[in-house]
Amino acid sequence: MSNIINLPTAISQTHDYQNDARFQGLTKSVRIEASDYQVLLNQAGVVAVRTYFAIDNGILTTVVVGVDSTGEDITQGVILGDALPCPFICPINSPL
Repeated sequence: MSNIINLPTAISQTHDYQNDARFQGLTKSVRIEASDYQVLLNQAGVVAVRTYFAIDNGILTTVVVGVDSTGEDITQGVILGDALPCPFICPINSPL
Protein backbone atom coordinates (compact mmCIF):
# COMPACT_ATOMS: atom_id res chain seq x y z
CA MET A 1 0.00 0.00 0.00
CA SER A 2 1.28 3.44 -0.88
CA ASN A 3 0.42 6.64 0.93
CA ILE A 4 1.67 8.82 -1.93
CA ILE A 5 -0.92 11.29 -3.23
CA ASN A 6 -0.74 13.97 -5.91
CA LEU A 7 -0.63 17.72 -5.31
CA PRO A 8 -4.27 18.43 -6.32
CA THR A 9 -5.47 15.82 -3.80
CA ALA A 10 -3.19 17.26 -1.11
CA ILE A 11 -4.48 20.77 -1.80
CA SER A 12 -8.09 19.63 -1.69
CA GLN A 13 -7.66 17.71 1.56
CA THR A 14 -5.69 20.39 3.39
CA HIS A 15 -8.06 23.15 2.28
CA ASP A 16 -11.08 21.08 3.35
CA TYR A 17 -9.56 20.92 6.84
CA GLN A 18 -8.53 24.58 6.93
CA ASN A 19 -11.96 25.77 5.75
CA ASP A 20 -13.98 23.54 8.10
CA ALA A 21 -15.59 25.62 10.85
CA ARG A 22 -14.73 22.95 13.43
CA PHE A 23 -11.01 23.57 12.92
CA GLN A 24 -10.84 27.35 12.51
CA GLY A 25 -7.94 28.85 14.42
CA LEU A 26 -6.26 25.50 15.03
CA THR A 27 -2.83 24.38 13.89
CA LYS A 28 -2.65 23.98 10.10
CA SER A 29 0.57 22.03 10.01
CA VAL A 30 3.63 21.10 12.04
CA ARG A 31 7.27 20.91 11.05
CA ILE A 32 9.74 18.27 12.23
CA GLU A 33 13.31 18.15 10.96
CA ALA A 34 14.15 15.43 8.43
CA SER A 35 17.17 14.46 10.52
CA ASP A 36 14.88 13.67 13.46
CA TYR A 37 12.65 11.52 11.23
CA GLN A 38 15.78 9.73 10.01
CA VAL A 39 16.80 8.89 13.59
CA LEU A 40 13.31 7.48 14.20
CA LEU A 41 13.33 5.52 10.91
CA ASN A 42 16.79 4.08 11.59
CA GLN A 43 15.63 2.31 14.75
CA ALA A 44 15.63 -1.48 14.60
CA GLY A 45 12.26 -2.87 13.56
CA VAL A 46 10.69 0.33 12.26
CA VAL A 47 8.63 -0.32 9.11
CA ALA A 48 6.29 2.69 9.31
CA VAL A 49 5.48 5.75 11.39
CA ARG A 50 2.32 6.66 13.28
CA THR A 51 1.36 10.26 13.96
CA TYR A 52 -0.80 11.08 16.96
CA PHE A 53 -2.55 14.39 17.42
CA ALA A 54 -1.58 15.98 20.72
CA ILE A 55 -1.87 19.19 22.73
CA ASP A 56 1.20 21.13 23.87
CA ASN A 57 0.44 24.15 26.05
CA GLY A 58 -3.00 24.44 24.48
CA ILE A 59 -1.76 24.18 20.88
CA LEU A 60 -2.60 21.27 18.56
CA THR A 61 0.57 19.38 17.63
CA THR A 62 1.74 15.86 16.87
CA VAL A 63 3.64 13.00 18.46
CA VAL A 64 5.31 10.57 16.04
CA VAL A 65 6.44 7.01 16.82
CA GLY A 66 7.89 4.15 14.85
CA VAL A 67 5.68 1.18 14.04
CA ASP A 68 6.89 -2.43 13.87
CA SER A 69 5.94 -5.18 11.40
CA THR A 70 3.03 -6.29 13.60
CA GLY A 71 1.52 -2.79 13.54
CA GLU A 72 2.49 -1.95 17.11
CA ASP A 73 3.99 1.34 18.26
CA ILE A 74 7.65 1.29 19.21
CA THR A 75 7.45 3.34 22.40
CA GLN A 76 10.77 2.32 23.94
CA GLY A 77 12.79 4.22 21.36
CA VAL A 78 12.80 7.63 19.73
CA ILE A 79 9.53 9.55 19.93
CA LEU A 80 9.19 12.80 17.98
CA GLY A 81 7.38 15.82 19.38
CA ASP A 82 7.94 19.54 19.90
CA ALA A 83 6.95 20.14 16.28
CA LEU A 84 6.95 23.73 15.08
CA PRO A 85 3.30 24.73 14.52
CA CYS A 86 1.72 26.82 11.80
CA PRO A 87 0.32 29.33 12.52
CA PHE A 88 3.45 30.77 14.14
CA ILE A 89 6.07 29.03 11.95
CA CYS A 90 4.49 28.80 8.46
CA PRO A 91 5.72 28.34 4.90
CA ILE A 92 5.43 31.46 2.77
CA ASN A 93 4.72 29.98 -0.70
CA SER A 94 3.07 26.60 -0.16
CA PRO A 95 -0.18 25.91 -2.05
CA LEU A 96 -1.24 23.75 0.88
